[in-house]
Amino acid sequence: MLVAVWIGTSINQLGWSLLVATWIWLLWQYLEYRKVLFWSSNPLTKPANSAEHWFTLAYQPYRALVRQRRRTKNMAARMRQILTLTEVIPDGVIVLNANNDIEGMNSAAVELMGFEDADLNLPIASLVRDPEFVNFLREEEDEPLEFTAPGEPQRIYEARRVRIESGRSIVLVRDITTLNRLLTMRQNFVANVSHELRTPLTVVNGYLESLEDPEMNDGLKLELIPRLAPPMRRMQSLVQDLLLLTQLESAPDKENRQPVNMCALLERAKAELDGLTVNAEQIKIDCQAPHRILGFETELHSVCVNLISNGLRYSDPGKPITVGWHQISPTHARLSVEDRGWGIPNEHLDRLTERFYRVDMAGARAKGGTGLGLAIVKHVLRRHESELQVTSELGVGSNFFCDFMLEEAEIAGEQTSVQTQPSAGHPAQQR
Repeated sequence: MLVAVWIGTSINQLGWSLLVATWIWLLWQYLEYRKVLFWSSNPLTKPANSAEHWFTLAYQPYRALVRQRRRTKNMAARMRQILTLTEVIPDGVIVLNANNDIEGMNSAAVELMGFEDADLNLPIASLVRDPEFVNFLREEEDEPLEFTAPGEPQRIYEARRVRIESGRSIVLVRDITTLNRLLTMRQNFVANVSHELRTPLTVVNGYLESLEDPEMNDGLKLELIPRLAPPMRRMQSLVQDLLLLTQLESAPDKENRQPVNMCALLERAKAELDGLTVNAEQIKIDCQAPHRILGFETELHSVCVNLISNGLRYSDPGKPITVGWHQISPTHARLSVEDRGWGIPNEHLDRLTERFYRVDMAGARAKGGTGLGLAIVKHVLRRHESELQVTSELGVGSNFFCDFMLEEAEIAGEQTSVQTQPSAGHPAQQR
């Protein structure tokens, strides 16, 4: 304006000069306004105004939007991290709103609960109709709940609820079927050990009380002393088997295996068990495979003794036990123990290797045994990359068998593996 006044005064046209200056100023303000209007359509770009008051007018909301955008990006990144973490968690994660409608879930929840993507925003109580689960959602106290899996009554789930803001909550679901089974097995194991030790301890205690009786003559006391040996041997055998099981479970190292002559091993096992047979021909050894495998001789001896004694225990006196060692492929041989005993019902086959698990057959318990033999066999075979398999028919007999890799095949496999790895002086490594 001062320039317009000076120019207008100089040319003696002050009015026209002010009018033109006003129009120029209005045009400039209009162009600045248009810049603000154009910026408002894309407010995340920096304002292009040259006039300070117009630039300030647009720059303040621009800075607020930039800060908010940065916060949103950080929050979105964190949400992505959380979602990624929930996907790698094996437990089901279900996000519920204040009305217990499903807001989100991970893939584990979909698999465990049988949900679908279409179930989002539906009430979880309409999908899981277990009354205990519905009450669990309504309760104020967040105690864990064990409930039957939807559509799978043989599986048990555990649910835990964590409350977050605005009445929302997270339900964590995990499968505890195996955990419950292991807990039951542990409880049964303790009960069985107590039961197995109680009987010989009661016998020993009874004899000791008799020996302490001052009125009993010395001749009777001397007759009682040998009777202490059987229960003591039973307790000693039980403790040795328990220690062996613990040793097998805590010794996963499979190195330092040595060649084992299986035919010689079977003959030694037969000689050890001849005292349990009616005649010398009851245990028949049929060895028709290459003799040697790589393994731990004492452990494999335990496998042979336990399998053969198990066949004797569950057979009538004098019934033959056939122990076979046959080659079933160029690389593997099979150890089998076949008896002509009473047979095993199918419902018991999957549980034979559990500790202290016994099939209640007439006279079987009377023939002794700690109930740990097949459990020991299972752990030894696992250390030799094998597995116990059983076929049985009631009234006909049972066949226990397991397969081993022959020494030559295992050594050849190890040499092939070494040859496929480049050596330290290989040209490829030198490059």
